[in-house]
Order: sequence, then C-alpha cells, then structure tokens
Amino acid sequence: MRLLFLNHNVRGRGTYVRAFHLGRELVQHGHEVVLITTSERARLRVREEETAGVRVIEMPDLWWGPARTGWDPYNTLRRISRLRASAFDMVHAFDSRPAVVLPALRVAAQSGAPLVMDWADWWGRGGRIQERSGWLVRTFFGPVETWFEESFRGRAAGATVICSALGERLRGMDYPAERILPLPNGCAPHEDAPSRAAARASLGIAGRTPLLVHVGRIMRPDLAMLKDALAHALQWIPSLRIVFVGATGLPAGETSNPAMNTTGFVSERVLREWLAAADAGVLPMLDTIGHRGRWPGKLSDYMSAGVPAIVTDVGDVGRLVEQHRIGWVARPDAASLGNAFVEAVEALDLHERGAAGRALANGELSWRSVAGRLDSFYDDVMNDAKVAA
Repeated sequence: MRLLFLNHNVRGRGTYVRAFHLGRELVQHGHEVVLITTSERARLRVREEETAGVRVIEMPDLWWGPARTGWDPYNTLRRISRLRASAFDMVHAFDSRPAVVLPALRVAAQSGAPLVMDWADWWGRGGRIQERSGWLVRTFFGPVETWFEESFRGRAAGATVICSALGERLRGMDYPAERILPLPNGCAPHEDAPSRAAARASLGIAGRTPLLVHVGRIMRPDLAMLKDALAHALQWIPSLRIVFVGATGLPAGETSNPAMNTTGFVSERVLREWLAAADAGVLPMLDTIGHRGRWPGKLSDYMSAGVPAIVTDVGDVGRLVEQHRIGWVARPDAASLGNAFVEAVEALDLHERGAAGRALANGELSWRSVAGRLDSFYDDVMNDAKVAA
C-alpha cells in the first residue's frame, strides 16, 4: 500500500518520532510511506529526502517556538497544495491539529482512501494544555484545542490510541470499540551500549555511587515531588545522586541541588553512557489527566537500555512495570517515591529487572512488533472499507 502519514511536530520531536519509527518498519513490510512533518526553521522552502526508506517532506511554517506545532494556516495550505494531485491507499493522521487533520480529510476524500487517526496525547478538556500553559492560553485557546482534538474523530475509519485513557475517552465519544487499536510507542534497543564499568569510568563516576537518572524534560510539579522524594531517600542513603540527562525544559537553577546534577543536551553516545552507568531510571508523574493520557518516551529509553525503571502508578505505566517486573512502582507522592529510590538502590535483582525490560523492548514492545500490529489493523480497515463500499 501507499501510505500517507501526517504529523504536526517539527522533525525529530514529539509524535514525529512515533510516526517515523512506524513508517520505517512498514517499509520493511513492503509498503511505500510518505511522512509530512514541519520543518524546524524553514518559513518558505519545502525540503524532501528519503530516510530509512521513508519519504520525509518537511513543510515550512511561519510561526516559532511552541506555536510551531500544527496551527499555522500557511503550513496547512502548503500541505493541501502539495498533496493536491497525490493518491494514497491509506491516510494516517497523527493527532488532529489543523495542519494534520485538514489535509488528511482532503487527501482521503480525493483518493477514496480510508482515514485512520492516531491519538497520542490528552491535550484539551483538562489535559496537558491546562497543566503546561498560562491562564490566557488555558482560558482562550483551551476550547480551540479541545474542539480540534475531538470534532473529527468520528470521520475516521479506524483509530490508534497510545494508551488506555485515550481509548476510554474515544469510546466515551461513541466511537466503535472494534475500530480502535491500542498502539503504545515501541522501543529501539541499544545494541552497542557500553558496560556499566566502562560507562562510569568515561563519565568519572565512582563504581559504588548510587546513581539514578532522569532522561529529558520534566514538569515543575513533578520536579517538586522528585526533590522531596530525594530528600526523603537521602536520610537512608546519603550518597545517592540523581542526574538529569538532556534538556529538562526548565532553567538550570530549578534542578540545582548538592545531590542532583544536570547535563544539558547530550549526544546519543553520551546518553547511552549515562543509562549504562545508572542503577535505575526515574519517571516521576503526579496523577493528572495529562499524564494518564500519554506514553512517556523515557520509559522506552530505560527499557531499551536494560535499565530498571522507578515509576509512579499513573496511567498505563505502573501496570506495565509491575506486570513485567521491570522496575519499581510507587504511589504518586514524595514519600512513596523516596522509598522506591531506596528499595531500588538496595535491591539485589537490579540486573534481572533491567534484563526483563530489555527483553520487552526486544519483543512485544519493539517497533517491529508494534508496527506489525498496525499493519494487520490496516488490513482490517481496508477490508471494512471494501465491504462498506
């Protein structure tokens, strides 16, 4: 099949990663995949290249920063114009902002192709826009986000959802359950990871230092819980250290603490060194609607590296970690999370839990396996479309 993927994020970020990895694996199944995304900087020029068999087209956008996420009418119109004469067998819209859903509906109508819509974040209706935005954006833009998030779902012949909370929300909108595919993010296992000893030597970390890492961005309320949890754990393990690897999205002063360090942006090689050096990876989430309605990418990082995870019991994450024994699950409060820090550092089965995570990343949650389920779902959607015709 000739597949069109539409994504609102700039290339390399957010849902683009999900769409690209799925597309790369589907190419191996014999499909042709065209992925439309947003350029990080271009305001006029379209850039096109083939990467891992996926035809990636970066569209220009006149906005900047957080606004460069699928809201620009110019980006939307350029996509519609670019795709005017194109024909596809299937259209997959990754989320539903204007630059995605409007071209998707247009191409599906002109091609007669079934439309599948992905849902990978709970933004509106009390979700992440409420948690991450100021009063002005929440009040005036929140309803717009919610409208785009919900209004077009019923037009899709099939739906993919990244977590169970979004599946429940979609069913609550009277979308047929049999047309919904649960589709978590996959993992790309680290085949060339250094040993723990080599990684610690390279990073200058003493062999016996209890070390936890947090990868990527963190929200202020989650950071506050983590800080309190660390203070609690330090009463039992004074030498415990936490390192924030990569950009946290917060000013450096907010992550400063004698027991905490921040690396800032690092290369993929250095990221793998920190993961190899760690006793466990940390994923602190307060129990919010936004957190229940997502799949944290850092959990995939931990599993791919064979690092046990310390998570709070929010959304699908706690169930996964507990079911497969790939780490420790705490209640979403500082005392419980701090106790989990201590338990993890003192555990005798760190290696076994890390190995269980890597096995999951190589198996059921590999991108290959996840894309295989999507391919089968496409067949079902196509067959239903033929019957309906």
